[in-house]
Amino acid sequence: MRRAALVAALLLTAAPACAQTPVWRPAQWTPPIDNWGTGLAFVCDNAACPGGATLLARIKVGFCNCFSGVADDDEIDRIGDVDLHGESYKPDEPGVAATIGPLSGRKRAFRASGRWFGTNHVLSIVVAADCKAVVATIVSGRPIGPAIEAAGLALLADKPFQQWVAEQ
Repeated sequence: MRRAALVAALLLTAAPACAQTPVWRPAQWTPPIDNWGTGLAFVCDNAACPGGATLLARIKVGFCNCFSGVADDDEIDRIGDVDLHGESYKPDEPGVAATIGPLSGRKRAFRASGRWFGTNHVLSIVVAADCKAVVATIVSGRPIGPAIEAAGLALLADKPFQQWVAEQ
């Protein structure tokens, strides 16, 4: 029931659908299930997301670096979910600081490829506080532009998503 209320709240606060604005809509979690379980999934398939994009977000509680959070690229490489999108992956560039609501951490762009996946562009965003990490990925077959990234970060910073994080 809580998930349905979250989805409804996110839909009501979503940006209006127009060709220039990426619009995220709820979707099914499609990556394989691992020790961390599932989370929330969204897709952007309007004209502002050519080729489509997927945003996945989940919580990882008790990750090793509880006190300093996500302080460097090694941490984002270790707990980010890039490996869900291809067996091999390489960063496009060094990571940079990122925030989602009140949580801070890092984001880093990758290219992931695999036998079954082809090549994907993946933006891994990992923020944390008090041993709880929010791990989000934006995945697309094309480079992830600033508008798609900004719309994804706005969805993650929005009150319904932040409430979902607090309840986990």
